[in-house]
Amino acid sequence: MLKGKIQDYNQHKQWLKDFFNGEFIHPNFLNVDSDNGVGFIFFYKIHPGIYFMVFNIEAKVDIPFTVDYSSSLYFDYIASFFNADIVFEGENNEEIRSNGFYTCTKDTIINSNVKAGQLIKHINIFYSKDTLREIDDVEISEYYLNRSSFFHFFEERNDIKAFKMSLTEIIKYSTILKTKILPVKMQELYYMFLNGIKKVDLSTTAHNHKITEEQLIALFNIRQGILENLNKRPDVGDLVSKSGIDKTLIQQLFHEVFGHTIYNFYMVNRMERVKNILLKGKLSMSEIAEKFGFSHVQHFSSTFKKYFDESPSRYQKLNK
Repeated sequence: MLKGKIQDYNQHKQWLKDFFNGEFIHPNFLNVDSDNGVGFIFFYKIHPGIYFMVFNIEAKVDIPFTVDYSSSLYFDYIASFFNADIVFEGENNEEIRSNGFYTCTKDTIINSNVKAGQLIKHINIFYSKDTLREIDDVEISEYYLNRSSFFHFFEERNDIKAFKMSLTEIIKYSTILKTKILPVKMQELYYMFLNGIKKVDLSTTAHNHKITEEQLIALFNIRQGILENLNKRPDVGDLVSKSGIDKTLIQQLFHEVFGHTIYNFYMVNRMERVKNILLKGKLSMSEIAEKFGFSHVQHFSSTFKKYFDESPSRYQKLNK
């Protein structure tokens, strides 16, 4: 098991080197080819207080790991991109599929359990309070700085998707070229991150205490249940009751973590799904309306325009 408490940056690098039995072939590039896995980890420090770790390792064995950052001295917060799954500490080690990135205070313990043959392929940003002061919106900056604990999840947006696609090609570059271009890409991701976390809903102030692993598991399970059935309006009461957590609190926490009420989360993602189907052009307007539970085509059209500022036909024409 990969397990440990991280206090400083160099210790973090050494800890990963020892576990994977890797070799530093460049001060920032750890080559891994051992019984545990094959690939690399790239480390990049913009300046003291902002650190990146780029993981691209295929596991050769099952790798359960737990990292406790709470006693770290070199950063205050963490953000993580491109996670295939997130596993929160709990009785059943629930595996939560995600399509976005999260940021949280360092007191949140994130577990994972990578199976043999799977990729450890994500990017972590470890950052200090100075990063939050760089946000070009004082109100949002103060929101984060005044929270003793938070966990926010942001859905993957088009700029992040495009960035991820560019990385798939860069990973194939030679080691020398990767050490030259990855610092540039991390600078790019850093500013995307600053822009992305501005999307937080400032009205979401359920509490100012650490969210428990049990609560996070329940929240991601509700999210997953909605995304798996966007054709049907969710029964919010049923979803809340199944969580086993106080119904008022779980709804407040959902709003805080995901930036939407449960119903609005459903609506936003439903319309995104509708938009993508519309652009594929395989279903007619009436078929889409029926598939996603709109009472008639006009209802579908008016709802679509509310979200995307154009009628479905006009939007389709402009974006073909």
